[in-house]
Amino acid sequence: MYAKISKKGQITIPKPIREKLKIEKDGAVLFLVEDNEVKLKGVPGVQPEELAGSLKKYAKGYVPLKKIRGEVQGEIADETAAEGLSDLSESEL
Repeated sequence: MYAKISKKGQITIPKPIREKLKIEKDGAVLFLVEDNEVKLKGVPGVQPEELAGSLKKYAKGYVPLKKIRGEVQGEIADETAAEGLSDLSESEL
C-alpha cells in the first residue's frame, strides 16, 4: 500500500493496516528503524473503563479533597510566614 506524505510530514495509515495492527481512534504507532527500514508497531489505545482501579494498590486510603486542600494551604501559610519573618531584622521582632 502507498501513502503520500503531507507538507507537515504526516501520513494516513490505510484502514486495512490499522485494522491489522489493531490501532483504533486512541491508539498510537511505534516507529522502529532497523537496517534503513522503518517498521510500524501498533499500540492499542486504552479505554478509560479499562483503567478503573488500576492504581488501587498504590492508594493508602481515601482522603477527602477538602482535607488535602486544607493541609496544603496550611503548609503554604507556614512557609509564607517563615519567609516573612526571615526578612525582618531582629529589632522588628
